[in-house]
Amino acid sequence: MTAKSMTKKEQIIKTAMQLFAVKGSSSTSMQEIAELCGISKGSLYLIFKSKEDLERSIYIYCFRMIHDPLQQEEQAAGREPREKLRNQLEILLSHVYELREFLQRQFQEVAGRGVAEIPDWVKQNNAALLRWFQQKLELMYGPEILPYAGELCVLSHGMISSSIKLLFGQETVVSIPELADRLVDWLDIMVSGLLAGKPAPLISSAVLAGWAEGQGEGPRQSPLQLIKAMKLLLSEADGISREHAEDGLESLGILESEILTTQPRKAIIQGMIANLEGYPELSGELSQLKKAFTPYMHTSCGLH
Repeated sequence: MTAKSMTKKEQIIKTAMQLFAVKGSSSTSMQEIAELCGISKGSLYLIFKSKEDLERSIYIYCFRMIHDPLQQEEQAAGREPREKLRNQLEILLSHVYELREFLQRQFQEVAGRGVAEIPDWVKQNNAALLRWFQQKLELMYGPEILPYAGELCVLSHGMISSSIKLLFGQETVVSIPELADRLVDWLDIMVSGLLAGKPAPLISSAVLAGWAEGQGEGPRQSPLQLIKAMKLLLSEADGISREHAEDGLESLGILESEILTTQPRKAIIQGMIANLEGYPELSGELSQLKKAFTPYMHTSCGLH
């Protein structure tokens, strides 16, 4: 692609982002984008094959806008790992704040459409980010912190997400450099507490390895959705006696009621899943249901 065509492509992306920030992508037509860029709709389609192609290019543009300066900071010489992390947080928050109007509108539209499948390139980047975070933790705090990398990743993600919401608030005035300082301070406090108390890690190394390989990041059905699907399968199954089907439906009903309680009982969940093992018609859904119930089966909190 020539420099001229690259400039035109970037112009279209920036123009589309302005329109999306005001109207949302679903309410913005390719014709509007072309007119605002001073080109014909046909010329626009020569650069972007579809609106979906344009939207994907916008997300990649935003990603690179943030990623490139983060990488430059990572490769900067003469800085300690903690200082680099602090500077990278300021870079991230500053660029996200710059894009806030566009991002807020996109978040609203995504929420309205429901959960969409995560693109492969996003999954790969998330996995690479986790591996980077593990390396950063080891450099900053030593190898003894690695068993807690999973929960620190979850907690850090929550802190950064909450910080972004704080910056997006119309009535909140927070200094981004000070916020970056505080985020690293909070990480220090969490690490200090974990290393002092040495509790059993909440997230196993096997689960963490799966995350690092980019597994388990696609959309998952909830237990209630799976139970609903399994009820339908049993109700419509051929070659199964009515009594046997009713037994399975009863087990599913008990499971459904149990997970809606404030304190689901591990023994009840295990018993009902064992009952459902006798239904070959449900094997695929039952396998997914077992995975969905993993949080219930690996904690004693709230279970009797």
